[in-house]
Amino acid sequence: MKFPVHGARSGRTSHSGFATRSVALLAAGLVVAAALGYWGIGAYRTAQLRQSVAALVKDTSRRLQEALALEMEKAPEETLKTVSTLDEHAQEVDKNVIELRGLNAASDRNLVNSAEEYMLTVRQILRNQAASHRYHIQVVAGDRALRDHMSRANRRSASWIEEALRAKDRLERAYFDYRLSADAFGRLLGSYPQVRNNLAQRVGAGLLLGDAAVADAADRAKEISRRTGEEVERARRLAAVK
Repeated sequence: MKFPVHGARSGRTSHSGFATRSVALLAAGLVVAAALGYWGIGAYRTAQLRQSVAALVKDTSRRLQEALALEMEKAPEETLKTVSTLDEHAQEVDKNVIELRGLNAASDRNLVNSAEEYMLTVRQILRNQAASHRYHIQVVAGDRALRDHMSRANRRSASWIEEALRAKDRLERAYFDYRLSADAFGRLLGSYPQVRNNLAQRVGAGLLLGDAAVADAADRAKEISRRTGEEVERARRLAAVK
């Protein structure tokens, strides 16, 4: 009579259970490795995104700083070259916006949204600053032309009066355009602190132009606008043809 060998069967069962546990542990390890790899890739992409955004924001802030420095000069050389420089800054910031929109923002959409809001605000500040300088040049030229005409006339003939009215009309149109752009420039400067604060919470305040510099430029621009209005009002009184 043969009896079953219990020890052999038990060994096979034990070996099978060990193999099953090994496979399970290996599978679990692969899952953990995959999770760590995915996390690592995600962290890398987030770091790369933040680095790219920071570079674009830093360049945008530098351009704003250089542009607003023009407002702080006591006697700025206001020429078409100045306007061209401001236009160039605005165009470069526009390129920064386009580059920002081309980034893969999936890892930090809020950062990209805040950066875009900041950069669009700066771009519009620069555009209105350029426009205000462009029209201010026209106002100064119009004011000078009108005063010259009024001063060199020996008598007020019909043609002289017509030319005086045309000169005054050119001045008024230039001043109207100047006021629109200057007012928009001032409003945008006033909105800057909030936009800056929204982004500073994500990239740090060190990359952004400080509120004080913007406030100083706003005060300076407001003063220039006030004095320009007074000059235009004096020209109006001078050109009052009776």
